[in-house]
Amino acid sequence: MTAEQLRVLYRQQLLIEALVEPSLDNEGWVVECRHAAGGLMALTNDDGIEQCFADIDQATLNALNIGFRQVRIED
Repeated sequence: MTAEQLRVLYRQQLLIEALVEPSLDNEGWVVECRHAAGGLMALTNDDGIEQCFADIDQATLNALNIGFRQVRIED
């Protein structure tokens, strides 16, 4: 989901946690959000492709921009 779509879900209190973890497909870091009903939703671009950030700080900043006050780092 795009950052804007995730922000909407966050404001609706449907997202409970943001995770930053290493990408399985690329070198870098990805952002995922845990939905209140279960499951993870990846931060994607407008084309639906999972965004991969060069460093952990970039990924964390993008998770915070969704609205979360803290981000869990998985490594």
